[in-house]
Amino acid sequence: MEWLARPELERRLQTCLQEWPLSSGRPFFVAYSGGSDSTALLAALVALEYPVHALHVDHGWHAQSPVWADFCVTRAHALGVPCTVLRLPPETIGEGPEDRARRGRYAVLAAQLQEGDLLLTAQHQQDQAETFFLQLLRGTGIAGLAAMPRQKPLGKGLLLRPLLQIPKKVLLDYLQKKNIPYLQDPANQDPRFDRVRVRQQLLPLLQELGWQHAVDSVARTAENLGDVHALVEDWFAIYWERHRAAFPQLRDESLSLHFLRELSPALQRMFLRGWLQKLQMPLPSQARLAVLQQALDSGVSQHIQWAGGACWLQGHTLYLWRSPDFTRNWSEGPWQSDEPLPFAGWECQLIPQLPLELSPDNGHQALTAEVSRENLCWRRRQPGEKIRMPSGQHRPLKKILLEAAVPPEWREHIPLLRDAHGHLLLIPGFYTAPWASAAPGSAALCFIRC
Repeated sequence: MEWLARPELERRLQTCLQEWPLSSGRPFFVAYSGGSDSTALLAALVALEYPVHALHVDHGWHAQSPVWADFCVTRAHALGVPCTVLRLPPETIGEGPEDRARRGRYAVLAAQLQEGDLLLTAQHQQDQAETFFLQLLRGTGIAGLAAMPRQKPLGKGLLLRPLLQIPKKVLLDYLQKKNIPYLQDPANQDPRFDRVRVRQQLLPLLQELGWQHAVDSVARTAENLGDVHALVEDWFAIYWERHRAAFPQLRDESLSLHFLRELSPALQRMFLRGWLQKLQMPLPSQARLAVLQQALDSGVSQHIQWAGGACWLQGHTLYLWRSPDFTRNWSEGPWQSDEPLPFAGWECQLIPQLPLELSPDNGHQALTAEVSRENLCWRRRQPGEKIRMPSGQHRPLKKILLEAAVPPEWREHIPLLRDAHGHLLLIPGFYTAPWASAAPGSAALCFIRC
């Protein structure tokens, strides 16, 4: 009877949390904006006697930001909850104000999580429906229409959304009955934002036209599509392992043309999208993806580009092109391992212990070369240049660049690291001399993409 007497929010929240294997006694982090949704979540968790720690992100975009941060700290303490205020980096990038806020917020929240930590956010059923329509109107695929997943990795921890099946009204009723104050952000009423127009105009219109349960139905559709998306991800993981087993010589940024041609057109598109998502690259439009598939069929060496990404088809391999990490005005000359690199986006570490083995971690590509500490230099390619190999033979530099899949337009300007004997040691991001070996007085230079 005592359980049935609890407010609806607490009962539904408890039922949802029981579906996850939660560590007993370990506090949850709660993303706490001070608004109605996160306030209801925080208060309900406290009422259910879960240990919690509130995290408030101060976006710093308007004069009231410090006041809101103080309010959140005060209200959290009133609930007996510690509250940490985080600041949004001023250089946060994104496609618009909403996107910048979201990206920056999740970045600073992720930085707080250690292995095994859980972050709970308060997105509810209406948020899920709004996200579905926003993605639908952008022409997205299954991943976008699945809207927000109930859980996903975030930094070293895990993000949980326990309220996705709970209507907004349940949260507001809870706050009213408990007489709990909360903030009201004017931006939530500003029609300049896409989400606000969906909330204030589109969803009410659907109800006026007779779809009284539109929010519930759309949110349920998004959840069903989430199951389909999970199947697609599982399928990609299986086929990705098959590709790696069949072509172990290829890096993650490369795909075998033979492998791709064994797939039907639809499966080929699924695999290409999964590959690009795995490498955290923007996806091409349907039209550009069709151009890419036509190129795979023809097998003719060419460059296929789209907004934010590009591929290079060469021989029997499809290579992903990443943005160049160097500028055309870098200076040639001697280089010591403690000096700055002549290209951005990389850092160098000198590790004296040998031998050294490094592997990619979290999408960062590690390249190593065990070389002399002295007389290293950065050079550009010269026309017709040949590289002296340790055997005494010479190989055309053009062929090495071709085999390393350095894009043609970069070959004249990409930095080449050489030793005093003229041996080519490194092309950052593309090539490490396979013959480099430990020798007296040598050390391991590790170049890691930031």
